[in-house]
Amino acid sequence: MVDKATTLVAKASYDRCCRSPDFLPAFYRNFLTACPKAEPLFARTDFTRQNKLLQHAVGLLLTFPNQPASEPTLLTRLADRHSRRDLNIDPVFYGPFIESLLETVSQFDREFSPVIEGAWRQTVAPGVEYMKAKH
Repeated sequence: MVDKATTLVAKASYDRCCRSPDFLPAFYRNFLTACPKAEPLFARTDFTRQNKLLQHAVGLLLTFPNQPASEPTLLTRLADRHSRRDLNIDPVFYGPFIESLLETVSQFDREFSPVIEGAWRQTVAPGVEYMKAKH
């Protein structure tokens, strides 16, 4: 469980980032630059739709740590979709995903600081571990 004050710091940062229509497209540019092996996974992607899915998924990651641990969780459907049973997203991509997300947050959150970065890392870690475990 992550302290609720910590999750609130990360959520407030995310809200500031989402005020810019360029935030999510910038994330994908950063991610695909940092992780070129992921690029083929997005070859036929409708990024207008994908940006909405990402916005929702990041919101789930930020909410996940303070939810009940019983199945199904907030991330069950997302984890199933990304698992080897569907999209088969290799867990190795989660590290570059988080680093690219934080790089993008640092570019779009005018209040970004080491405290905010730490809040993001602590808040998304449980959800990322859940996603990896469900692969």
